Amino acid sequence: MSSGLDREADVRARIHQHWEASERGDIDAEHAIYAADAILDYPQSGERFRGRSRIQAQRGGHPAEPQYFAEPFQAPPGRAALAEPIPARDQ
Repeated sequence: MSSGLDREADVRARIHQHWEASERGDIDAEHAIYAADAILDYPQSGERFRGRSRIQAQRGGHPAEPQYFAEPFQAPPGRAALAEPIPARDQ
């Protein structure tokens, strides 16, 4: 049985591999980190992308370099077929 530290080291190594692949432009290796049923939420636009293939597809059509967003924005219409709304959270 592996310890929590082993798991954390594995996760960190996978993230490092992901960023290296991204810098090389190796989109297949970049997205291999994700499980086939992964979920990616964009809270600013309220979009949810379900599944590795949809995550990869939406990133392939993204016009900008990797960046962070602070303010909410309208979701681009071209991604509507790939995304679903993020369910509202009870607060």
